[in-house]
Amino acid sequence: MTNEDLQSKTISFLRFPLIVGVVLIHSRFNSMIINGVDLMAEGSFPIYTIVSRLFSDIFPRIAVPLFFFISGFLFFYKVTCFTRQTYFQKLKKRARTILVPYLFWNLLVILLFFLSQTFLPGLISGKSKLICDYDVSDWLWAFWNINKNIIVSPIDANSGTDPICFQLWFIRDLMVVILFSPLVYWGVKKLCQYVVLILGILWLLGSSFSVVGFSITAFFFFFVGAYLSIHGKNFVVVMKPFLLASTILYFIIAVVELCFRGETWCIYIHDIGILIGIVLVITLSSHFLENGKWHTNSFLSDSSFFIYAYHAMPLVFVFKFIFKQVQPHTDGMVLALYVLCPAITILIGLFLYYLLKRYLPTFTSIITGGRAGS
Repeated sequence: MTNEDLQSKTISFLRFPLIVGVVLIHSRFNSMIINGVDLMAEGSFPIYTIVSRLFSDIFPRIAVPLFFFISGFLFFYKVTCFTRQTYFQKLKKRARTILVPYLFWNLLVILLFFLSQTFLPGLISGKSKLICDYDVSDWLWAFWNINKNIIVSPIDANSGTDPICFQLWFIRDLMVVILFSPLVYWGVKKLCQYVVLILGILWLLGSSFSVVGFSITAFFFFFVGAYLSIHGKNFVVVMKPFLLASTILYFIIAVVELCFRGETWCIYIHDIGILIGIVLVITLSSHFLENGKWHTNSFLSDSSFFIYAYHAMPLVFVFKFIFKQVQPHTDGMVLALYVLCPAITILIGLFLYYLLKRYLPTFTSIITGGRAGS
């Protein structure tokens, strides 16, 4: 296959594994309160702690930055001149593929909260305001930041700043970056790699914009993807020579982060690991795709946005229901639930997506931004 085909296949292949990574990020349970008792506080679970740190806090943390990178790359793909007409055409398309699903899934979560608060109050923490008590302000904030603040402290910039469908903070921040895409194009054209370097340093230093929706992670990785795309570079070809080096380095970094987690300097190790991990994931995937060892499953690739948008609330309910029934007290039981709960959530999501795609294809296309395939 051509290098361009390989790059396209790599993007398609990565969609579903990266979404599984996002689900795993949300699958770690540090506490699980059932009937006023924190089951996770009843004993120490060292094996679960190690495994969950690897598969929720280390390995999958490359997923969101890589999605921003791919989004930046595709946004400017084969764009030779970014005119005003091009900009508005891009906005019009993204309104269909991003904004409409964003509004729908937030509305759906509001509906689910209302139904849960009304009929299943035992599974709700009770910390959130009742939907039936929402005023106009509450409704508007639900689509931007449920905590109702625009300016946040840089220290807390990554917490408590989500819309009501919390995993959609990625879509919100992506829409903000896209609004500034003329600035991105100008910066990449005029300042070339220097603007990417400056943003990268800010990201590595832990800098963060204080306005909700303006994520330094979003801007940096979107800029990196945009830089490669605008300058006509194939990122698979660029990264391919670093397969062996990235494999060795990422393994070392993962071990260091696992052993020294909690140390202040380990934050920088974590961020460097994300950069190297992105290179590793891309080169490893392209290597096995090129050799015919791995293949893209179109159904899984098409379902990735649905799984991403759907998974958060069902995952919480699966956790609480199974924990309430099983009430695990051994390391093995907790570890088994850590694997079982996200697996059940993903399988249910795939089944729902299959039914929707088969019987309501137009609706499914709308709520997934046209990603449902044919």
